[in-house]
Parts: sequence; C-alpha cells; structure tokens
Amino acid sequence: MASRSHRPRRAGSAGTGDHLQRAGAFHIITVTQRERVMGATAEESASRLVTRREAERILGYAPGSLKAVMQQQRGRWPDPVACRAKGPRALLWDLQALRDAASRGGSTRSRRPDGADADGLVTCLSCGRRFRSLGPHLARAHDMTAAEYRAEHRLPATTALMATGVRAALREIRAAAVADDPDLVTRMRAAALPREELARRSADARAGTDGLPAVRAARAAGARRTLPAAQQARREALEVRARAAGFESMTAAIEATQHLSARAAATRIGVAAATVRRRRAQAD
Repeated sequence: MASRSHRPRRAGSAGTGDHLQRAGAFHIITVTQRERVMGATAEESASRLVTRREAERILGYAPGSLKAVMQQQRGRWPDPVACRAKGPRALLWDLQALRDAASRGGSTRSRRPDGADADGLVTCLSCGRRFRSLGPHLARAHDMTAAEYRAEHRLPATTALMATGVRAALREIRAAAVADDPDLVTRMRAAALPREELARRSADARAGTDGLPAVRAARAAGARRTLPAAQQARREALEVRARAAGFESMTAAIEATQHLSARAAATRIGVAAATVRRRRAQAD
C-alpha cells in the first residue's frame, strides 16, 4: 500500500502545535499557544503577548485610545511580534515592551501636582478605575468636565488629571510640531482668548480651592523651598550694584553714605531708598 503523501500544513492550523512561523515582520501564533501564553504565572505575565485592546485595559488607556496614541507617536511604540491565526485575527504585542514604551515619557517642567500613583496611572475617585488620562473617561463614563470632577472631589484647581509620562509625551509632540512649523505658535496665539479673559477664568477656577488645606500646605512647602533662594539672589544683586557704584560691598556702601539722606544714598549706590533704610536699621 502506497504511503500517503503528507501535505504541508498551514501556519496556524490545528497541527502546528507549538511551532511559530515567520510571516512578514511577525509570527503566526495558534490559539493553543495563545492560551498557554495568556495563562502564564504572575512572574511570567510581564512577557506575555496581548492584543491592543487587552493592552489598553492593562496599561490604563481608554477603550480605542491606544491605537490613536500609537499612530501619533510611531517612533515610540514597538512593532507587533505575532499574529493570532485562528479565531478573531489580531496582532499581538509583547506586554513588557508596551509597558516600557508607555512609561517612556521623559520629564515635564509643569508645576501641576501629578495626581498619578506610583505605577503611572491616575485613579478615578468616582468609580475607582485607573487610567493614564482621566479626561476622556470622565466625559464618557460620568458625563462631567475636569473642572466639575475637581470641584466634586475638592481637588486643587491645578491638579493634573494626566500621568506625568503622558504630559511629557504630549509636550514632546507639541515641540516637534512647532519645530516643523515655526508659524504654528503665531497662529495659536491669534486664535487664543485675550490674556485678561484667561486670567479671569484661571482666578475663577482657583477661587473654590485656594482655601483647601492641601493647597495651602503645598504653597507653604513651595515657599519654604524657594524663599531662601530668592533672598540669596536678592543679596547677590545688591552686591553687584554696590560694586558697580565703586564700593567694596553693600555693607561698605551703607557705611560710606551714612551722612546722606536715604534717598540720596540710594541714588549714589543705585538701589531703592527702602533698601537703604532697611540696611541701616539692620546695622543699628
């Protein structure tokens, strides 16, 4: 009896078992392999393969938003490494590579309170779900604006509702856009509201939270950090003016002009009369 010829099996068919076949830039993976990968232990979960929709839930992105983010920041995100061959076809990414890309946001110079937890996600105080940016979630799930959310939970008006990494990534995108189109800033300024109106809106937003203990404590801490530096910078500036007027130091300038009135001494040294009066009182 002639032996039956064996036909080559398709990648992803039931007989492929644990074999991964190259298909362009990524592998074809079977349902069985998929279930084995997704059933990894907690220690192995960091390296499992996930679809983009599954990655959104794990990484804290709103449904459908990760695709848009990947398209906007093509150089930041990794390529898919496999394709699910049976069942609903879908590209698969390495979860750890996605986590690394999501956390690669750089630094931000904003002084807004971060609001994010240690893993970079922001917890919604209304429902407990966690995202990298609360804005879209608040509008879709709770039908409220960011200002209404802050007011409801008594948060400072300047509390950021985005994780630091997301804000830094957006800043990099804006900087790249300005570099590509130098006239962009001019057009944005022309379309912006008048400065007085922006100041009024900012004051209105802060009015309800300026008296919160958290806000006052944060401002007091900031003052403790910045006040000594500001005082030192002021002293150095006075020393520069005294030397420019021909004196060895500000102390020497005050002593040398004791016979003059405070206004005349101030004119001679190049400082304000109030400064002369204050330094004379300190010397006494």
